[in-house]
Amino acid sequence: MKFSWFQRSIPFFLGITLLALPAPAAFAQVNASQEASAGTVLAQSSAAFSGNQVVQRVQISGDAAWYAGSLEDSGTIILTATANGSSQMQLSLAASGQKTETQTGSGTSANCQWAGNDGVAHNVDMGNCWRPVLWFLPSFSLQPSLLPSNLGITDLGAGTVGSGANVYRHLQSQLVASDLPATLATHITKRSTAHIGLNPSTLLPAVLTYSVHPDNGASIAIAIEVHYSDYRAVNGVLIPFLIQRYVNGSLQLEIHVTSAEIN
Repeated sequence: MKFSWFQRSIPFFLGITLLALPAPAAFAQVNASQEASAGTVLAQSSAAFSGNQVVQRVQISGDAAWYAGSLEDSGTIILTATANGSSQMQLSLAASGQKTETQTGSGTSANCQWAGNDGVAHNVDMGNCWRPVLWFLPSFSLQPSLLPSNLGITDLGAGTVGSGANVYRHLQSQLVASDLPATLATHITKRSTAHIGLNPSTLLPAVLTYSVHPDNGASIAIAIEVHYSDYRAVNGVLIPFLIQRYVNGSLQLEIHVTSAEIN
């Protein structure tokens, strides 16, 4: 599979969710009934995820396959997240070596970095760090008791999410910065927007989409789409044992989970 020049030049940072969002979906008018419906859907989804136990920390380990242009590599991966918004990815590949991603905090106060095999830390474009939904386990971020006050969740009803034709329960997630100047608030809302497709039968996330930009400040929007399947119970919590991330339609990372630790 071939990647275009801008796909090859994007930072390795995996915590960035990738999908260019059509303007109407990203800025759909939100009404009170959509907000109330979103609260109900979130409660039902959280109950499916953990039986309403609040998950404070999760660590997922697995086997990983990595694709970048003509490169196909494999190895192991460890993904961790905590309720304060911090997360880390540690990827060890046979040919490419070590890759790491870290995020501290959440929302506009978050700080994100990535490092390659040389261990040198690189700062991530600020806007790429605003997305409040954990890319490898959206359910973790959507627990009602842990939602930050500036996170807006909207129920957009039944519809397609991402590139496929499957119909999901469509939720939109974005930061609402009402205390900032209008231009900046709109920019934050746009850059933080993510779309979650819940399986209509289980109400567990099946697909997540969002967009990022290169760390050099270029205005190119890079499309990310993450798929989740093969959910299995671990200590009463349902974890997707297959996670696939696509960059502009091409598979970049496939994770086969081997174990998970909860709290």
